[in-house]
Amino acid sequence: MNIAASIKTELIKTKRSAALWIVVLGAGFVPFIMMISYLVQPKQNIERLYKNNPNPWIFHVGNIWQGFSVFLLPMFIIIVCSLITQIEYKNNTWKQVFASPQPYSNIYFSKLTGIIVMIFFLFVLFDLFTLGAAIVPNLFYSKYGFLTHSFNWRNFLTLNLRTFISTLGIIAIQYVLSMRFKNFIIPIGIGLACLIATLIAMGWEHIFKIPYAHPFLTMRFHEVKKGVLQNHEWNAIGYFIVFTTIGFFDMKYRKERG
Repeated sequence: MNIAASIKTELIKTKRSAALWIVVLGAGFVPFIMMISYLVQPKQNIERLYKNNPNPWIFHVGNIWQGFSVFLLPMFIIIVCSLITQIEYKNNTWKQVFASPQPYSNIYFSKLTGIIVMIFFLFVLFDLFTLGAAIVPNLFYSKYGFLTHSFNWRNFLTLNLRTFISTLGIIAIQYVLSMRFKNFIIPIGIGLACLIATLIAMGWEHIFKIPYAHPFLTMRFHEVKKGVLQNHEWNAIGYFIVFTTIGFFDMKYRKERG
């Protein structure tokens, strides 16, 4: 079995898992709340949108992304990683997977690819919901002005790309934990503990070294530091390489699997 077939199999599995619904709900949570606020309190929100910016999209996108990247994005990554690896534990099929005619690398990296695809899908849905949260209220209250102001697509897509890169460290760490522990509560508990500790330490001068803070740091400094990747984003790539390697060899040489 080649790697493409292994990845296809993993994607089929995710369609039947709770991870897909978590991604959909996670992507729509913040935009839905913002849309309801726009519909219920148009006057107050219009004042907020134009208070410091001539373009309402600037405040709208920044406000939604800040609420998403600080806590919800890392939290949903933690949950998705655990749920996807839990498919094999729940159905007691790890022995079947390891007995199948495919190398360990296919098993490990196809499941990791499935997780990355799910997170990418989370970003796509979140972007669509973010746009919808502005456009729908504008249809009822034209004073919002979203449809009459330009949207900076380049900046928006760059923010997406950099935020996605900043999540790589979290993905790798949570994937290793989820593959290591049969009880899915353990990796989720460890991940949430690390996330809460990160929020507490957010003012620390070395916060850029903590992977669970990377999505928020990208959002915070996106407009300030343009050009090449920021320091914490390079760190995220480094964490991804290191923990992915550790996880693969741990799975390959572990005496008891599944």
